[in-house]
Amino acid sequence: MLLSRKKRFIFIHIYKNAGTSITSALLPFTASKWQRGINRILRRFNISAFDHRPYPTHSTAPEIIKQMGQDAFDSYFSFAFVRNPWDWQVSLYTYMLKNTAQVQHELIKSFGNFDTYIRWRCAEEVRFQKDFVYSENGELLVDFVGRFENLERDFQVICSHIGISALLPHQNISNMKPYQQYYTDETRELVRRAFEPDIALFQYDF
Repeated sequence: MLLSRKKRFIFIHIYKNAGTSITSALLPFTASKWQRGINRILRRFNISAFDHRPYPTHSTAPEIIKQMGQDAFDSYFSFAFVRNPWDWQVSLYTYMLKNTAQVQHELIKSFGNFDTYIRWRCAEEVRFQKDFVYSENGELLVDFVGRFENLERDFQVICSHIGISALLPHQNISNMKPYQQYYTDETRELVRRAFEPDIALFQYDF
């Protein structure tokens, strides 16, 4: 997540949805240049005077609201990006497979292929994007939900709303073939059933 008291925004970072690029583009607007310089020095001592990340990177909106309170949260413009669940799983798989420092790298590597990974994911560890931005009662908690598929356009909508001019850098890009090519009929259906809440809520299809 990223918080700017200066521009009054909160970015909810759903992993593998261009969050690194978005954070990089918005970071200059979270504090002044001299504040960021002070932070760089203080971080050497595990201190942050101007904390633009007061909560863990992938904190959900419900978690942040619980910590800071509903009224405080509502005083910011909050937003997140979601992604087609079939595409999301391909991106997550390729990222974890190539990143040796990722906590699940060895597990993902042990599967040997994407099909086995999907069978494991859909049976053992399903996580929904909706849980980052909706309450348990189905209430949308953020002001804007952008789509990875419309990343540049939706990012500019956000910039316009918070009154900044920024361009997205391209970071953590995976050279993937079209995500559809990773799937068999079996694994396509497994994702459809397992991630139905996200597919239905955000209106995605294969």
